[in-house]
Amino acid sequence: MQHVHSNLEVRVIPGKGRCVFAARDIAKGQLVMADPIIFVPGGDSDHTDQTSVGRYVFQWNEDDDLCVVLGLGSLINHGLPENVSLVSNYKDQTMEFYAYTDIKAGDELVYDYGHDAEELTGYYGIPARAIAAA
Repeated sequence: MQHVHSNLEVRVIPGKGRCVFAARDIAKGQLVMADPIIFVPGGDSDHTDQTSVGRYVFQWNEDDDLCVVLGLGSLINHGLPENVSLVSNYKDQTMEFYAYTDIKAGDELVYDYGHDAEELTGYYGIPARAIAAA
């Protein structure tokens, strides 16, 4: 199954799940997408951590508040080296995803979740072999 969204495609990869790919070349620095968010106060993170939704929340600000991204950005997987960067747009209440490097058509979009290997494997369920390969 394949879903197309402008410059992006969502494909299901066996053993990996849904992944976001570039449908065409994206230049470094280009805004890839800006997804609306739902704000989650930092104090609620103990609750989100106990659910599958917790695997899809993003750091929103330096006050440890979180957000749920309501778009394809929530399907971008962990990977190194990362090729997208995230910017919280407080005014518009969106999470912006920018091309951190030049991204070629067919490349998977990935970013560093910022967690150690144990958390990536234990909490996020990323196979250890995938982390070691990154």
